[in-house]
Amino acid sequence: MTGTTEPLDPLAPLTAVDSWDRLVSAALVGTSRRAVPATPHLPATPAAEGAETLLDRAALAAVRRAAGYTPAEAAPVAPDAPDERPEVGQAATRRLEGILAGRLPLLPEWLDLAAARGRRAAHSSVPALLDQGARDSRLRPALAAAVGGRGHWLARFNPGWEYMLGESVPGDRFDRHEWEQGSPARRRRALTALRATDPDAARELLRGVWPDLAKAELRRRLLEALATGLGPADEEFLEHALDDRGANVRGLALSLLTRLPDSAHAHRLRGHVREHASADGNGGLRVETVHTRRDDIHRDLALAAPQKQPESKNERFERLWALVTHAPLDVWPDLLGTGPAGVLDAATDSGDADLRDAFVNAVVVQEDTAWARTVLDAVGPRISRRTNAHARRAFQLEKLLDLLPVEERCAHVQGVLNPGVELERWGEMLRATRGPWTAALSEQTVRRLHQPRRGRDSFGYREVCEAAAEHMPPEHLAGLSTEPPFDDTADAYLRLRDTLRFRLDMHKEL
Repeated sequence: MTGTTEPLDPLAPLTAVDSWDRLVSAALVGTSRRAVPATPHLPATPAAEGAETLLDRAALAAVRRAAGYTPAEAAPVAPDAPDERPEVGQAATRRLEGILAGRLPLLPEWLDLAAARGRRAAHSSVPALLDQGARDSRLRPALAAAVGGRGHWLARFNPGWEYMLGESVPGDRFDRHEWEQGSPARRRRALTALRATDPDAARELLRGVWPDLAKAELRRRLLEALATGLGPADEEFLEHALDDRGANVRGLALSLLTRLPDSAHAHRLRGHVREHASADGNGGLRVETVHTRRDDIHRDLALAAPQKQPESKNERFERLWALVTHAPLDVWPDLLGTGPAGVLDAATDSGDADLRDAFVNAVVVQEDTAWARTVLDAVGPRISRRTNAHARRAFQLEKLLDLLPVEERCAHVQGVLNPGVELERWGEMLRATRGPWTAALSEQTVRRLHQPRRGRDSFGYREVCEAAAEHMPPEHLAGLSTEPPFDDTADAYLRLRDTLRFRLDMHKEL
């Protein structure tokens, strides 16, 4: 052992830590060789010396150490900004507690109702809501509105809630201090607030710091802010981001450019389609992907630069998928001399399921309502329970239906679900139809639940009950008989009634 230690000064004032250390040292050496240290910060002991005194003082010191400590000085915490919105009532707060305890599928509806009524969650509910947002990122925008300023303030003190600091809420204002000194999440929120009022100024702020953002994740998160107020003036910056070394940054830039159908990038993608796609001799569509390993195509599709070694089937699929997904949909009818329905028929007749699925994905990504109608009418009837699970997932039924206005969406489903359709198909369609359903679709579903069943279709019946419990307006509880129509599915039917009653009370409380 090296080094020296300064001897203890017996006259120096003692701190709590010093006295404990000296008591331990005296115990090790023995009271016959060292006097019992004084402990003026502890209560007096009966005797002034000896082993008994040492043990008394050590016991007092041990209790002091276990019972507490002197807190360090800290700067006062600034309070949160006041939230002028009224708090939901006690009944709604208790209802929310019940949802968080065991009815989580109903949480989005509760959040939407509170927002529609211009109310915020009770402060007592904020920690539990922030915990839920940490587990489910899809809820975060709605949660941000519900927890308001108190939730954003509280998130500063728990790393697990930091995600909330980046969530925007209506009325956000740009804060230069947050932009210059804040955490990555708070900088993103500040930039998004500025994009809402001055998109050009926000883009120039981002351009100024872009070269200094060493981590790709930081660049990607700030680039997300450009989705607010996106316009043609952002094209140049997004083109620059297509050359980023981070794959996620390039992918986000491509997604944003896809929303600018008149950009130079969109016209280049149209050119790639015309160069590499054509009608085959049998009425199908052929997209040649084998000889398109050019740097310019890979860049426009945000793909990694092509390598010298032979490419794999997965690489060719990736290029096909990206080209069809992001090329403006208007290029295909012009190329084939037909309408959207003819294009989809040609893709289906090509025998390449990946090509058809890529077109469905393009409609969802580009959020084209007209094409969504065509896909649902032309391709939808071919996707059924008998189709393999991969094909059903690729069809993205829920997202396609979401592109239609509510009345049209429900009318489309009504047209598909005639009385002769099996219950499993009913369950699949109704699960994909986001609520609240129209009165006509709800009444049709109630009638179907009471109609005689054919064969062993209890699984489909249960799916219909579950879909109705989540999406059907709760006032249609009045149309359901109090007794289950069928014994083998009585539990599912009673759960449906119970959930509708729960939701009906929830609507009244909010």
